[in-house]
Amino acid sequence: MSDFELIEKYLSGKLSAEEKKAFRNRLLNDPAFNQEFQELKDIRLSVKQKARQDVKDLFNEFEMRIEKEETTKDQTVMKKVISIAASIVLIAAITYVGLTNSSSLNNQELYDKHYTTYNNLAGQVRGAATEALTLEQQAMVAYDAGNFEAASETLSQVVTMQPSAMNYFYLGVSQMEIGESEEAIKSLNSVVNNFSTFKEQARWYLALAHLKNNDEKAALGNLAHILVNKSEYKEKAEAILEDMGLSFDETEMDNGPVVQVEQRPRERNTPDGSDVDNTLGQRRYQFGVVTNLAGDKEFQFMTDDPIEDLTEGDLAVFMVFEKSRGKGRSKMGWAFVLDKM
Repeated sequence: MSDFELIEKYLSGKLSAEEKKAFRNRLLNDPAFNQEFQELKDIRLSVKQKARQDVKDLFNEFEMRIEKEETTKDQTVMKKVISIAASIVLIAAITYVGLTNSSSLNNQELYDKHYTTYNNLAGQVRGAATEALTLEQQAMVAYDAGNFEAASETLSQVVTMQPSAMNYFYLGVSQMEIGESEEAIKSLNSVVNNFSTFKEQARWYLALAHLKNNDEKAALGNLAHILVNKSEYKEKAEAILEDMGLSFDETEMDNGPVVQVEQRPRERNTPDGSDVDNTLGQRRYQFGVVTNLAGDKEFQFMTDDPIEDLTEGDLAVFMVFEKSRGKGRSKMGWAFVLDKM
C-alpha cells in the first residue's frame, strides 16, 4: 500500500485500532511522512470546501439568469430547464467529493480545520541532563519536542502524584495528539470540574475532543459556555458554529421547566462513601431536556460543568442554538442551560 493510500484510509476512518497506532507512531518518527500527511489532509479539506463554494456560485448564477430573463411565455419552461440542470450538477458535485450535507463540514472535518496544538506556555526546560529532570519536566520536554506519546505516558504518572490543572491540561492535549479522544475528554473535564486555572483552554480543547469523538451535543455545550463567558476562544467558537451552519445569541435568553435531567457520576463522593470530592481523572457531566413555558418546544442540553442540585421540575434559564443558513432562522433542538431560577 502506498503512503497516499494509507493516509487516505486513515482520513476516511478505515484503519483498524492497531493500524491507527502504527500510523500515529510513524507520524511521530517520520518527519517526511508527517509533512505528506499534513499536506494531503489540507488538500482534501480544501477540495471539499471548494466544491461546496462552486455549487453555491453555480446556483447564484442560475438565479441571476432567471431574474434577468424578460417575461415571456417561455419563461416558465426556462426556469424548469435551469432547475433540472442545477440539480444534476449538484448531485454530481456531492457524489464526487463524498458529501452527505452540502451546507456544513462533518465533525472530523471540523476538528481537522480548527484544531491546532497548544503551545507550551509554561516555559521550555533546557540546560539540564535528562536524568536530573523531574517527571513533570521530562513530560514538558517530550511535549515541546512533539513526542506526545511519551508526554502522555509520563503525565499519566505525574497526575497521580501532582494532580494540578496544568498537568491534567497538558495530558489532555497530548492524548488528543495521539488520537485518544475519550481519555482526553476525561483529563480536560477534570480541569473544568476541579480547578480554577486552565479552564478556558480546557473548554476549547474539550469542545474539539467531543467533535473528534463525534459527540456534537457535548461539543456545543462547551462552545456555548465559551461564548457566554466571553472567553479568549470566543472567535474560534463562533467560527466553528458558522461552519456547522449554526448561530448562538448569548443575549437572547428563554426559560422553562426541566423535564429530564441526569448526571454522571450521580454523586461526587469517593467510592467509600466519604464526603471528600474526588472527580479527578473521571468525566463529570450532565444532560437532559428543557421546554419553553408553553410546553410546545423541547430542547436537549449537555454540559461538562454540571449545575448543582438541578432536578426535574426546576425552572431553568437557557439559550437555544439556531440554524443560520437557509431561508430565515429556525431554532434547533439543542440548548445551553445557564442556571436554574
